[in-house]
Amino acid sequence: MRALALLLILFVASCGGANTTEHATAYVQPETPGGRMCSIQCAQARDFCAQSCDLDYRACYNQVQIQAQHDYDTYARDRYATHAPIDMFPSDFEHPQSCNNAKKACLADCEHPYNSCYRTCGGAVTTTSSCQFLCFQ
Repeated sequence: MRALALLLILFVASCGGANTTEHATAYVQPETPGGRMCSIQCAQARDFCAQSCDLDYRACYNQVQIQAQHDYDTYARDRYATHAPIDMFPSDFEHPQSCNNAKKACLADCEHPYNSCYRTCGGAVTTTSSCQFLCFQ
């Protein structure tokens, strides 16, 4: 029995906390033509925000690539100096996780004002959450 409990604990730990809750957002169009036009402007503002996130991501990733090339050059010089084989590539030194996280947060920041704007135009926004697998609240 202890082995089964230990196995379950290890399984849950390997799932990264097993928090696999999914969120879905539904939008109901405003009823009036003016409200619909207003909601289109909200979407345009959100799209502009998302484009800004993409530009920030590209700039961040360019910096990651510059740093990776610098790190690779240092690595290659050290390996060459010690007559060791160079078995890595510049891409092995790229670590874009911070760029990916920043882009994800930026895009989320675009959604909150959009939802508020959409509601102000007369539309309805509902968000639902559903557990997909072993969710712990």
